[in-house]
Amino acid sequence: MPTMLETVLPTDNGLFLLRDVAANTADDQRAAFQASRIPGSRAGRRVAAAGPVLLVRCAHQYTRPHVRVDVLGGTPDDDGPWQWEERMRLVLPTGVVTLDADPTMMLDLPHIDLGAGPGSYGLSVGHVGRAEAQEAAREVAERTITASLEETRTAWQSLDAIERYLIRLWPLERHPS
Repeated sequence: MPTMLETVLPTDNGLFLLRDVAANTADDQRAAFQASRIPGSRAGRRVAAAGPVLLVRCAHQYTRPHVRVDVLGGTPDDDGPWQWEERMRLVLPTGVVTLDADPTMMLDLPHIDLGAGPGSYGLSVGHVGRAEAQEAAREVAERTITASLEETRTAWQSLDAIERYLIRLWPLERHPS
């Protein structure tokens, strides 16, 4: 199974996106944010996909998760140690995706050519370490109430990659370019 990208990702208030490179405006991404909403609740879904965008909500707004993206030739088995979310579908106008997070940070991440061109892709998202990241974040928040800026920054950075995500994509249906 080829890993196409592996990184520790800064998030935007605990959110990150996997999106088609052409879906680079707020309007393009709005549907995924709407899909993540749970009517009548302040909580949102952990993961949601709509059109060309996958939205992921991390365990805490300051954690930086480890994210791995694998591109597969067909439907995978969702096996351990990952906790798998319900499978989803992305419709990608270019068949090339990127990870995106904090819009104020220029991420130097490569684009991922999924190899099958424009079309529909199956998507599975597995995660581990969420509970551990939430507990560690609670402890850091308590420990740094009166800490210096540098001590606080170091404490939050110690949480990097406790939370981990595996995103797998595979072609379902090819669309004409």
